[in-house]
Amino acid sequence: MDPGAARRTELLRDTLRRFVRRGARSSISKLLAKVRPEDVAILMRSITPSERLEVFRILTSDYPDAVGDVLTELEPAQRNALLERVGPDDVALILERLPSDDAVFLLDTLPDELKERVLTSAGMVGATDVQAQLTFEDDTAGRIMNRQFFALPASTTVSEAIAAIQEHRDVELIFYLYVVDDDGRLAGVTSLRQLLLASPEQTLGAIAQRDVIQARTDTDQEEVAQVAARYDLLAIPVVDGDDRLVGIVTVDDIVDIVKEEATEDFLKMVGTTEDEIIYQQRALKVAAIRFPWLLINLGGGLITGLLLQHFQISLREALFLLAFVPVIMGMGGNIGSQTATITVRGLATGRIGSGERWLRHFLWQQAKIGVVLGVVFAAIVAVAAVLLQENPWYALVVGGSMFVAMVLASMNGAAIPLLFRRLGFDPALAAGPLVSTSNDITGILIYFGFASLLIGLLLR
Repeated sequence: MDPGAARRTELLRDTLRRFVRRGARSSISKLLAKVRPEDVAILMRSITPSERLEVFRILTSDYPDAVGDVLTELEPAQRNALLERVGPDDVALILERLPSDDAVFLLDTLPDELKERVLTSAGMVGATDVQAQLTFEDDTAGRIMNRQFFALPASTTVSEAIAAIQEHRDVELIFYLYVVDDDGRLAGVTSLRQLLLASPEQTLGAIAQRDVIQARTDTDQEEVAQVAARYDLLAIPVVDGDDRLVGIVTVDDIVDIVKEEATEDFLKMVGTTEDEIIYQQRALKVAAIRFPWLLINLGGGLITGLLLQHFQISLREALFLLAFVPVIMGMGGNIGSQTATITVRGLATGRIGSGERWLRHFLWQQAKIGVVLGVVFAAIVAVAAVLLQENPWYALVVGGSMFVAMVLASMNGAAIPLLFRRLGFDPALAAGPLVSTSNDITGILIYFGFASLLIGLLLR
């Protein structure tokens, strides 16, 4: 953040807190009127819960149209704490003022109990657009689309279309003008620039582009974001099963999708979910969310320990090799995690294709990277083993194991997320504890298996 902007934010926050402590309601209201809703959210993040509630009540009373923008920018835990205090009926009144996509977003971030109470309140029962949108699956185009869009019949002239746009100022965002047939089916699209440059007497059907990039209501939101980024679109039309235009996904939603998917992948890679952010004030709930992946880690650790104990008994003549166990396991785990992270993000952004040839090329590329790094680090640890023990056979065991472990870990980090996607699971689930645990086990097996084989040959 710019130092000047940071200083201004700090001054505004201190002024706001001073007004709240003095109970200067009118001063708080005047200050809120001078600050953008998004900046109000930043101010509210850094004040106490009681101060935040007081500011929120004034905001709700004096500037109800700004409440939605403030709520969407607040941290989930802070937002939920506020909404739980104001009650389900008041939450419903707030959501009624929002576009359906923003209302659905806020509802989906609420704890289950509060969400259920809000949905059964009188205000939300009558919100037909929101109720209809909630019938679509989570993380689909239908769930996140904005039902406010601008569409006209193909027979409309350019001059009539411009006049219609000027009359419908209640439509929040008009990026493109969509053309529909008599049954509401999407027939084409034209940009506002093209509309202004066309002759007034031309029809929309004559100037519209017929090959429309679109999404269906059941299209995954991540795929929608990838398409928008690929074609540099400000909005993507959403059609139902009969090709009727039912909504649009706009650029602000696309940015939110990218952030949400990146956060979701990161959290899954460390063995948790976004629910932890929502329920961060409830220790038992968060513990239950983390428990499954930690249990997997524990199981992997126990297996590794048992293997270590087994080989320790069978390698009494070479206990020196135990000193390199953390090195072998650590380097294998590191390169595996790096590869898994690259693979998951590549799949999420569409940079890794889905064709068999493309996947084979990617796996081969990761194997070559593992070979290069394996050779370098195998040489380093082999030299270290010679310096510490002055036995070239031990250097061969340590260096050879390091090489094989790093190559397999690199391929493992790529193959497991790809396998998860092939089986229909989120690849991010494979990139954290699962990859680390599998690399630990294979590293131990490679290292001590190689050592047992070599020592057995030497003792014959």
